[in-house]
Amino acid sequence: MRKLYISLIALILLHASLFAGTFDLGITLGTTTHWGESTYDSSKLKLAWGVTMGINDDWELNLQANSALVPQFFGDTTVAILLQKALLGQRSTGTRVAGLGVNTLLGAGLLLSDYYSPGNFLLPTHILFSLTPLTVGNPISTKRERAFTVTLAYNLRTTQVSVMFDLVKYDFYLVGTYRDYL
Repeated sequence: MRKLYISLIALILLHASLFAGTFDLGITLGTTTHWGESTYDSSKLKLAWGVTMGINDDWELNLQANSALVPQFFGDTTVAILLQKALLGQRSTGTRVAGLGVNTLLGAGLLLSDYYSPGNFLLPTHILFSLTPLTVGNPISTKRERAFTVTLAYNLRTTQVSVMFDLVKYDFYLVGTYRDYL
């Protein structure tokens, strides 16, 4: 089972251009916190880093690692896979015309962690439901800021709901920017 998850993530990362198509591919950096499960998650502040891939003009796939900053630097890492939809309009047009500059994202996905069986990383432990009320920027402008993301994380084992909060995240786009249409 572990090999299946590792293979799936490797496939997504190595073949990102298949998902991005004529749209976009970017790097994500930011912070995240996880409230409500102090038994499993000792760090309240984590570095969020990963990739964001535009599947089409409204949908994007985010693969994000959340790594602890304190008490042990990169001591605890979880992986979130989210499929998100832009609610207010096109996030990218796939042409030199930019998508909507201000948007809202709604998404769902999985959180993979080793909370229950250390050493067996990449096991789905939570179902995620995410709302990002404010995004400013778009792939054509090469960067985007996402602010105030609230994610409800349903724990599959304990059936409790916890909250993940991202104050701000930055997306730096490598593919699908204005440079591709000069």
